[in-house]
Amino acid sequence: MIGLDTNILVRYITQDEPQQAQRASRIIEQSCSKASPGHIAQVVLCELVWVLQRASR
Repeated sequence: MIGLDTNILVRYITQDEPQQAQRASRIIEQSCSKASPGHIAQVVLCELVWVLQRASR
């Protein structure tokens, strides 16, 4: 199981920085599967919500 951090999730969702988004997509799409899902800690989800809310203002 791979742990996913806030930065990887933000880059994957927003696709705002092409090079970093490409790396995040590769990590998620190649390392996570139904049999071996990625782990997202609760604090990472909280940070993700905070970052996305701040970006939408």
